[in-house]
Amino acid sequence: MGFTVNHMETKRMIRSTLVGFVIVAGLMRPALAEEVKLGYVDLRRALHETDDGRKAESSLKKVFDQKQKELDEQQEDVKKAIEDLNKKRTLLPADTVRQKEGELQERVAKVQQTYMRHQQDLAAKEEEATRPIVDRLQRIIAKIAAAENFTMILDKNQGVVFAKPHLDLTNEVIRRYNAGEEKGAAPAAKSAPSKKK
Repeated sequence: MGFTVNHMETKRMIRSTLVGFVIVAGLMRPALAEEVKLGYVDLRRALHETDDGRKAESSLKKVFDQKQKELDEQQEDVKKAIEDLNKKRTLLPADTVRQKEGELQERVAKVQQTYMRHQQDLAAKEEEATRPIVDRLQRIIAKIAAAENFTMILDKNQGVVFAKPHLDLTNEVIRRYNAGEEKGAAPAAKSAPSKKK
């Protein structure tokens, strides 16, 4: 009999606790929904689909194609030299073969250095061409966030696995950019951190 009373009392306590949680959760939900507003932007797509982004991409492609052509020519020259040495290897003295192999290794190393230099040059040119565009996109995003009371706007390329399409602000950001918003605007000055008392 004692067991039945304790068991019933325990069930009643659990039920009242669950009801309490449901009531608290119901009261908290509207408050949280009003406080948190999220959105996201595909910054990579925005960069490529703005007018300035397309111009920068076209300009960078010309530079890339020029550097790629130079690299392809160097690689082709080395490839021909290797094939030529392989054809004549049995006809040449061992010392000459070793000397030519050493020269070819140096040429291969120079091609690799050219490749690395081109990669660094292209990365620097890309940064130089896209930094002002990205800065302006970010100012537009900040303006949208302030005007529409967003708590947070995420970059889709930085780890957003899923988000509902209506939260995507990319088209609006591109539209505003191409319409000239924030053109020539200086970046907002950062406020100095307040000193703790």
